[in-house]
Amino acid sequence: MAKLKILVPVDGSEKSMHSIDWLKRFYSKDEAEVTVMMVVEVVYREEMAAVKKFEELEMKKAAVLEEAARKLEGYTVTTESVAGHVADSILREAKEGRYDLIVITKSSVKGISRIIGSVTAKVVRDSEVAVVVLPE
Repeated sequence: MAKLKILVPVDGSEKSMHSIDWLKRFYSKDEAEVTVMMVVEVVYREEMAAVKKFEELEMKKAAVLEEAARKLEGYTVTTESVAGHVADSILREAKEGRYDLIVITKSSVKGISRIIGSVTAKVVRDSEVAVVVLPE
């Protein structure tokens, strides 16, 4: 039986990492092939500040993807990082990579637990594959 291809977008927040915990509860390592994706959306204003910010983002990105891969030890895992518009990048990857499922949290921002974030709303609205939206 072929494994499900599952895309898990993360941003490094504790809430977004709950997607991995959920996935592990519902899909075994024999059932799922997982891609953990981090999209960095950068707006440059000052050249010197931009270089420092880019270096900080690169270190954060590597740490987040390493932690995600560690949490999925035993699974077939690919990590991917891209720069671009977050929702569009997730949708493009899901379509071009022919994923079966996207697992995403409803918002990674603390304090708005009842609201679906704009990225999640766009992914749900425009996705051509099934999307699981997690409350945490």
